[in-house]
Amino acid sequence: MKIFNPLYRITVLTPEGEVIIKLPIACKMSITRSTMSDSTGASIQIYNLAPSTRNKIHQDMYVYDKEKWKYVLIEAGYGNEESMSLIFKGRMLQAYSHKAGGQTDIITEIQAQALDVFDCNFSQTFAAGTSVRDIIKTVAAQTNCKHVNMGNINGIIQTPTTCSGNALDVINTFAGGSAFIDNGILNVLLNNECIDVPVPVISDDSILLETPQRREAGLSVKMMFMPDLIVAQLLEIKSRVFSDFNGQYIVLGFTHDLMFSKSEAGTRTTTCDLWVGVNLPNSELSVTGQTTQQNTDGTVTGGAAPITTNFVKVKDENTTPVNPQPVNTKWIMPCKGRITSGYGWRPQPAKGASSGHSGIDIGVPIGTPIKAIADGKVISTGPAKGYGYWVRLDHGDINGKNIKSEYGHISRWCVSYGQKVKQGQIIAYSGNTGISTGPHLHLTIRVNDSPVNPLTFVSIQ
Repeated sequence: MKIFNPLYRITVLTPEGEVIIKLPIACKMSITRSTMSDSTGASIQIYNLAPSTRNKIHQDMYVYDKEKWKYVLIEAGYGNEESMSLIFKGRMLQAYSHKAGGQTDIITEIQAQALDVFDCNFSQTFAAGTSVRDIIKTVAAQTNCKHVNMGNINGIIQTPTTCSGNALDVINTFAGGSAFIDNGILNVLLNNECIDVPVPVISDDSILLETPQRREAGLSVKMMFMPDLIVAQLLEIKSRVFSDFNGQYIVLGFTHDLMFSKSEAGTRTTTCDLWVGVNLPNSELSVTGQTTQQNTDGTVTGGAAPITTNFVKVKDENTTPVNPQPVNTKWIMPCKGRITSGYGWRPQPAKGASSGHSGIDIGVPIGTPIKAIADGKVISTGPAKGYGYWVRLDHGDINGKNIKSEYGHISRWCVSYGQKVKQGQIIAYSGNTGISTGPHLHLTIRVNDSPVNPLTFVSIQ
């Protein structure tokens, strides 16, 4: 990425028309974008605007008439105006001008926040059998978010459901709080999913300014201004100076601190908050530190290992595993049927049932043969709290991670503890045991005993 000739353009949309501000007018801004949509905002200082321009963009703080609202678009980048990226889109909260004592500059201050979806309320009743995906798309269509990236959000509602309130709150009721808005795009992602864009490599030789700093379950990384960064994409750190945290991370949020001026040098930096998650590539290495070797030529080898976890990139409504299972056996579905409840958060289907769904439910009649999804060994059969009767299989270690599968709510099983089974072998028959709203099979897949989305292993037949 070339980092010469920094440019910006602010477009203020007013009821009377557009106001465009750009160099040579000096400007200082701080922009924050995050998976916490209500934290996305911009603070802007513009120097020495013409009086007529200041008057056009002036905005009092409390304006309740929507017809008088003003909006702010900020683009920035390097090189030329055609190469700039949209780095903020939101509604102006206030804009005022002042001159500080002893100063000659008149500064126009603008505060803005991404409130598009918060300005939209929604009310509609959905029929029983409506899919969660269709509900989310219906609500999104009523907002200013005309584009949606949606991962493996599945399931259907069992009863007629009335949804009423703020549009994003309604969406998060069905998405388990995983939905957020970034630059006018609605993203609904599970914790092992990211936006499908090229992964930038941040190194000492490019734009990394400081060594990463560990913060609880994440990292804070400061680098030169990166205009095309988006929330929930992957970012790779590759540092020769401090390689402990080399690896790939998901971007939880970031802050651009920028100064644009023709008359004086100004800094332009991006500070990222990165998440170290159990489902992310190299996350264990990044948490514990890595073994590296300093070579005689000054280079460093070792560090981040190849990606060995199941991670999914999302674009529109399409999902692509970053690293499909590199095993000889193809994973299969345990039975044919419709997925009636997906992995992740869901409205509680019955008293005593979990809203944090550890697997997927497949709707099938009682007595449907259930097959092993892969070769394995039986490690448990019989009653299990909540799941009625179940069977558990251990599939051994794959890329250093232990894989197990669980089959719940079955009516009976036809294997025994310690028995080795082959993929496709019938191990049980479906039922309606335990806490259940109807005949189905519950499938859980665990990686190192932590549940993951089964659809990253098996594909729908």
